[in-house]
Amino acid sequence: MTPKERVKLALAHKEADRVPVGEFAIDYKLIEAVLGRETFLRGKTKLTKALWAGRRDEVVESMKKDLVEFTLKTGLDMVAVNLVPGKNQKFDVPRQIDDYTWEDRAGNILRYSDATEDIMVFKEGTKPVPPEVRKEFAPDPNDESRWELLRHVVEKLGRTHYVFARPGGDAVGFGSALAIERHWLALADNPEAVAKSKLQAAKGLGQRVKRFLDEGCDAIFLGEDYGHNLGPFMSPRQFRDIFFPALKIQCEEVKAIGSPMLFHSCGNNRLILDQMVEAGIDLYQAIQTVEKIDEIKQLYGQKITLMGGVDSDTLCRGTVEDVRREARFAIRHCAPGGGFILASSHSVMIACKHDNFMAMLDAAYTEGRYPIRVS
Repeated sequence: MTPKERVKLALAHKEADRVPVGEFAIDYKLIEAVLGRETFLRGKTKLTKALWAGRRDEVVESMKKDLVEFTLKTGLDMVAVNLVPGKNQKFDVPRQIDDYTWEDRAGNILRYSDATEDIMVFKEGTKPVPPEVRKEFAPDPNDESRWELLRHVVEKLGRTHYVFARPGGDAVGFGSALAIERHWLALADNPEAVAKSKLQAAKGLGQRVKRFLDEGCDAIFLGEDYGHNLGPFMSPRQFRDIFFPALKIQCEEVKAIGSPMLFHSCGNNRLILDQMVEAGIDLYQAIQTVEKIDEIKQLYGQKITLMGGVDSDTLCRGTVEDVRREARFAIRHCAPGGGFILASSHSVMIACKHDNFMAMLDAAYTEGRYPIRVS
């Protein structure tokens, strides 16, 4: 049985030869530990600095080679692809203030994080950036070299593995908790405008992402973070009024072009998960431990496929036995009858221990063989 067949059976709620394994995202340090060499794949700040230095072709070649080799070497059934910076992409390199701080053209102060190895917006600037300058550094949507990574992976793995696309930008960007804060404040201040904006963004989604399927991907993997550890950022009623209509349209649009709706959402979403299922998601990923994956399986296991089972924090700070225990629990409670893919609860983060990740995979390759032993 091929990895692609294995995943498709899980999505159809049928048992394969074993539980499939996959990840939404894997940071570079684990990839380097497995391959024994440096990589720019999910390379965080070193990737950003390499692109600033004009090393785009070197970066993309590393991504192509290492993504395929890492997938084959670990035995993962799923592989994530995305666009990459085009050959003619220009980068507006910010002014460096010190070893950890930069300032960009708009006056944003960017700060390096030791914990995540990201460069993030620390303080927002107010300097106007002329439209012609924004255009100069914007990705060219007609640059075919942006599809270079995807096409390579499809060529090498498309016949055997389940290739999913994470549509989104292809240039260097900087995360900002400040922008997230504004979003949720807007929900309180002007919920009608938020609802309208989300509906507008959802309409026509299918045609905007269809090319990923035309290029050979098996599915589209979308997402929106709805919550935090203690629960959703909104009440169930607010979700129904503001978020549900847009999510339902997204699901309809994605399915209309022939893809299942694979959906990533951070946070404890138990209070709104019934609505997410009603909206039409086919797979739910980023299942935190506090959500209790075994209970979700009992409630929704015939309607959605669950992707998770091992806490990302356990992969980073736990022991091999901790990982095996969580993987074993998830397999026994969620794998019978299909509809389950073993993975981390969110993603494989920068601090993930190599031995812990390999223990998770080993649990799938041994205890994850059907029929599942549930005693």
